[in-house]
Amino acid sequence: MGTYGLVDTLIRAVVALAATIFAVPILGRTRRRWTTGGLFALGILLVLAPVTLPYSIAHLGWPKGVWLVLFSRLDALGFALVLFGVFRGLRELREVGEKLQAQNEILKEQASTDALTGLLNRREADSLLQYGAVRARQSSNPLGFVMIDLDHFKSVNDSFGHAAGDAVLAHVGRILKAELRSSDIVARYGGEEFLIVVAEADEHKIVALAESLRSVIADSPAEFEGRTIEQTASFGVSISPAGCEASFKDAIRKADAALYQAKDAGRNRVVLWNEEAGDWAPTAGAKSKLPRLAADRPLKVL
Repeated sequence: MGTYGLVDTLIRAVVALAATIFAVPILGRTRRRWTTGGLFALGILLVLAPVTLPYSIAHLGWPKGVWLVLFSRLDALGFALVLFGVFRGLRELREVGEKLQAQNEILKEQASTDALTGLLNRREADSLLQYGAVRARQSSNPLGFVMIDLDHFKSVNDSFGHAAGDAVLAHVGRILKAELRSSDIVARYGGEEFLIVVAEADEHKIVALAESLRSVIADSPAEFEGRTIEQTASFGVSISPAGCEASFKDAIRKADAALYQAKDAGRNRVVLWNEEAGDWAPTAGAKSKLPRLAADRPLKVL
């Protein structure tokens, strides 16, 4: 075998080895492994045929020239099949990657979204708030917090059943998504509690927003199995001032305290937390979550 023959044999061996190494991980990840594997196997066989057959056809009794002429034409097809197998494998790997990415997006959405209302769940809202609070402090933009609790929601479950209660929650979730901006954080924060966080919010803006939502919820009853279920909600509002170092959890606690004051004041109303209103110790006989209020600086009941 001359120099040309050695080089030719070496090239074919390298192509076959590279094709085999490339094919193994592809075949382990694709669902069309038999088709793709067959392409690689046939291509490698045809690529190596001109090298391997001269040593074996002598035992078959066939004219040597016929085999060589035949496979000298087919080895080009072998190279083409190997290349086709490579491109097919890469395409299938891309399809698998896209499907995995889509599945991961679905799983991520399921992990961050409340299945009933389609809003963010509490864990995702807290995660976004950690990032948003830092940005707000850096940009000196205040954040507005609104806590919402559906009034007498237990009576809905007791009177119409839990399926009706779920329908009411989903209905309120749709209202909040429709009325708020995509940049606002809207989450189901508890059983019948919702949290809204608005960036660059001043007192007038956040109170007007809460009052608008309160009015829409009160004027838009839910429908369940042909029955109309009226529902109202109470709102607690707080502002995290620009440059404030307090955590977003402090602002949520203040909004929650304002919410309980709205409940005590008769429900279906908006209460704004006054930043100088008092500490967190409950008054005697008051609800455990209700703060003691300074006599000269009450919460603003709107």
